[in-house]
Amino acid sequence: MSFQIDNDTSSSENRRKSHFISEINMTPFVDVCLVLLIIFMVTAPFAISGVNVQLPKTSQSKPLSMSSESLILSINKNGDYYIGKEFIKDVNLVTVLKNSTKDKEHPSIFIRADNGVPYGKVMAAMTAAQKAGIERIGMVGENKRDKK
Repeated sequence: MSFQIDNDTSSSENRRKSHFISEINMTPFVDVCLVLLIIFMVTAPFAISGVNVQLPKTSQSKPLSMSSESLILSINKNGDYYIGKEFIKDVNLVTVLKNSTKDKEHPSIFIRADNGVPYGKVMAAMTAAQKAGIERIGMVGENKRDKK
C-alpha cells in the first residue's frame, strides 16, 4: 500500500493533505501464478507412475484415456503390488481395491505390469479387481517404435 502527499494551493491554510492509494498491483501476482502453472505442468507427468516398471512393448496398441478417477495398480519385477508408491500385500489386494473405489460410480483400473512378471500375478490382480467390483480393467503397455 502506498500513499500520496498533495500540496493543496487552493486552500486558505496551504496545508498538506495525505491520502492512501488503495490499488492492488497485479503484476507480481500474475508472475507468481504463471511460475506455479509452469511448475505444475512440468511435474504433472511424473505424478502418474509411482513404481519403476519396465512395461512390455506393443506395436498395435491404441492410447487409452485415463480419467482422474482411474486407479493405477503397478506390479514390479518381483511380483509386488503397488497403488502409487504404497505397497499392497497379496492378501489385502481385494480389500484395498474395494476401499479405493467405493465412492466411484463406474470404477476403472489400469494395471502396469513389469515385462518379466509371471502371467499368474497379472491374472491374480485382474481377479482381485473383479472381486472388488471394478467394472473396467485396462492393461498399460509401451508403444514400440518401428525403425525403418
